Amino acid sequence: MVKIGSIEIVESIESHADYLYPRLRAMDKREIWLQDANPAEVLHCPLQHNHTTLTALYDSQPMCMFGTVGIDDCNDAIVWALGSNLIDEKKKSFYKASLQVVNILQSDYTKIWNVVPCDHLQTIAWLKKLDFQISNQYFSLKNVPMLYFSRCNNQKSMATVH
Repeated sequence: MVKIGSIEIVESIESHADYLYPRLRAMDKREIWLQDANPAEVLHCPLQHNHTTLTALYDSQPMCMFGTVGIDDCNDAIVWALGSNLIDEKKKSFYKASLQVVNILQSDYTKIWNVVPCDHLQTIAWLKKLDFQISNQYFSLKNVPMLYFSRCNNQKSMATVH
């Protein structure tokens, strides 16, 4: 467990998914719909398959679940976060906590990435604050323009001074 201000970051359990899926923000529900999935399955599946999944708790109440799903044959992972309106009510604390969570989730991977609808400007702004790069090449899911976002581990240049 990690405590960042008023938010605790803990390993996710089934009851977090049970609590959170009916309370997801509209934009998170839309992203799930674009992937032809349903909220309960999306939150429970990573737990059932032992993927890294963390929950941000505010006053012991799940506000967001985060996770990664490793990609076979490379050192990349798909990263995701789904949360309730409590994220918007506690923006500053949530940002500080999510920065820590992203660093934890990325620690085992060279690159983490996913996709976001172009019109989810609040999500895109949050991703940029977390040092994700947003692609400028669009593609479409269900006629909705989408963008890739990614974040690489800090690999320092090994420049030689002569």
